[in-house]
Amino acid sequence: MTGDPRQADVEASQALLDQVDRDDAVQLPALSTAELCVLGAMQATLVDEDAWSWWSGKAEAERFELSAMALKFLVHRGLLAEPETGPAEQDPGPGDESGASATEDAPGESVGLPVRPLLAMILAGRTQPSFIVVRREGAKAEPDRIRLYGIAEEGRGLRAVLAEEATGNHVSRFGPAYKYVLASPAEAVRSLLRWVDRPPAGHRFGRRPSKVIDVYQPNKGMGPDLDRFEVRRSSAGLSVERNQDGTPIDCDEETLGRHLSELLSGPGSAA
Repeated sequence: MTGDPRQADVEASQALLDQVDRDDAVQLPALSTAELCVLGAMQATLVDEDAWSWWSGKAEAERFELSAMALKFLVHRGLLAEPETGPAEQDPGPGDESGASATEDAPGESVGLPVRPLLAMILAGRTQPSFIVVRREGAKAEPDRIRLYGIAEEGRGLRAVLAEEATGNHVSRFGPAYKYVLASPAEAVRSLLRWVDRPPAGHRFGRRPSKVIDVYQPNKGMGPDLDRFEVRRSSAGLSVERNQDGTPIDCDEETLGRHLSELLSGPGSAA
């Protein structure tokens, strides 16, 4: 008698979260833009304009071909289950990643491709984030290549944070590549503090440009709320302004970390 594969996936997801609690961070599989697009994850939240332009600039026939190739490759990598032909499954609803699936429609049939736990974690962060963190070196600078996505669980709040890095490299025909790490909330905040402390690339003399941490909370109201921390470091320590009205905060790194932790774990992460 075989066990329920969905229950096995739930247990594997819980084991992954337990490992994050224990080790602070776990490496997840890298994905290409084509894979993210065919899964509906690229356009679900804040869009990476460069990657989306690469995808949307393809002809419809080429996107269809790339979609089929990407789904087959995800199955080959063990991130999607083998296809089962049959009636389309009911939408499992938000928060039930164990029942999530990618589908490829063809005349007369629907092919369900259940999502395995490692990929489910990426999709949970990418498609239903409790928050999104975007970093900039300077208030008017373009966002850098790292984004953080909150993964919350109903009744338990924030469980983990998905860290995404746009590598700038292309994966064969599948487009720009992304690396992923699943981190504990505490490690995610520590990574932001390490980034604040690090001198900007190429900076040698004079006043450092500010480091800007933008926190979007998509689950608030009619649209995403934005909380901004603009941080400057000098020989005297940290100078922090919160939100675009320039409200100052007197704090050191520990206090800044506490403000970030409270925001990331706040009402928007209650799921």
